[in-house]
Amino acid sequence: DATILHQPDSCAVLIDAGPLIHGHRITEKLLELGVSSLDAVIITHPHLDHFAGLFDIAPRISIKQFFDNGSSNSSWEYFDDYQILKKRYPYSVLARGQTISCGSVRIDVLFPEPGKSTSNDLNAGSLVLLVSFQGFRLLHMGDVAGRAESDFLQFADDIKAQVIKVAHHGAADATADLLLEKAAPELAIISTASENRISSPSEVVLARLSQHGISSYRTDEIGSIEISVSNKGYRVNTR
Repeated sequence: DATILHQPDSCAVLIDAGPLIHGHRITEKLLELGVSSLDAVIITHPHLDHFAGLFDIAPRISIKQFFDNGSSNSSWEYFDDYQILKKRYPYSVLARGQTISCGSVRIDVLFPEPGKSTSNDLNAGSLVLLVSFQGFRLLHMGDVAGRAESDFLQFADDIKAQVIKVAHHGAADATADLLLEKAAPELAIISTASENRISSPSEVVLARLSQHGISSYRTDEIGSIEISVSNKGYRVNTR
């Protein structure tokens, strides 16, 4: 699970970095875009499939600021290495109410509440981000699912977005009807692998997206997904 936000000559942000074995693909994409320096890296929560790609990216791409949700994951391998890596950079913990501005890109942190990111369920403390650019909005749900998604929806007001990055790779406990009603996206992005331990994306989630008239794109089927945004709107390119 990795998302690059890129406004040429103005901003480059990485939200999550994918797993260890695919970090090189993100590095290669950044270099292809002409990005040698990231204005910010945001890790939504400390699971390997969201942070371990950094071990390939960080030696080759400079990082100006580093953000995560402050959660600890000491029981998982490589977390100690992750802690060492992020100490190399100016670092801050993100929570609801904070905003990051980069070029014309705005990133609003919608979840979790301050001091509520250290749950035993790491997914439940995942950051939820609303990315805005020239009238375009992307709701990035991290891995927030189940009860945490319900908690988020209790105080989620203006979350309408053209595109939603589906939580937890499309797992069955994510992306409830109420979320889709409030966000009203036109398009859903599902970042997952063809073989994975949670059997994502769930048929239940795919059916729910279809029922709401939301088109979906899946990385396990088509690989990288690129959304190009301009003042004329947005378009999707797949490779």
